[in-house]
Amino acid sequence: MLILTLLYFMGTWIFQPILHAKVESDEKWTTVYEENFESQEEGTIPKDFFVLDGEFKVISKEGRKCLSLSGNPVGEHGFLFGPRYREGDINLSFSCLGAFKSRRHNVFAGALGGMRGFAFRINPSSQKVLFFKSEEQILEGDIKWSSSKWMKIQLKAIPDPTTKQTLINLVVSDEVSSGSLVQKSKFILDEPLSSGRSILWGFSYAGEQMFWDNLLIRFRN
Repeated sequence: MLILTLLYFMGTWIFQPILHAKVESDEKWTTVYEENFESQEEGTIPKDFFVLDGEFKVISKEGRKCLSLSGNPVGEHGFLFGPRYREGDINLSFSCLGAFKSRRHNVFAGALGGMRGFAFRINPSSQKVLFFKSEEQILEGDIKWSSSKWMKIQLKAIPDPTTKQTLINLVVSDEVSSGSLVQKSKFILDEPLSSGRSILWGFSYAGEQMFWDNLLIRFRN
């Protein structure tokens, strides 16, 4: 059974003092994947994308190129991208813009370490962020999410080969004002991260387009 080591205080999960210095340091990260779509032809997708389902394509929107997902058909769509994670620290970040209609909101999700890796899901309608491991929900927390502005998500996984634990660090903010945090969560999984590519999903429950930009993956050994 998966065990979480955490405390909950003031909307933030605080982990035990393991690996603290390493996760807080921003040194020695190596960018292994970066995609801002500016050089990508409109109507296409990057060659390294493996689409699981959905009509993805690059478009121009409000003066920027970005990846879009059609709002119809309504469903759960996603793609794999970037190098395969094998070991060490990984830092995934991206920007995204959703939409809503009545009480229905588009939902964003992502995963590290493949289909059965560590995943998160933003639920704007309930203002919750859900966490999963091997497709099993393990935790949830409150979040202040906007479906009408560009948001930025950064997810770090810091494994400890000695204890086999993995420290998870999620930061969510307004893209325009990166200092305006809406969620910062840290907790420890008592198991290592699985091997696999990174994944992003879009759930177009509002029947409206969804958008992604500035995909970035960094590794650290």
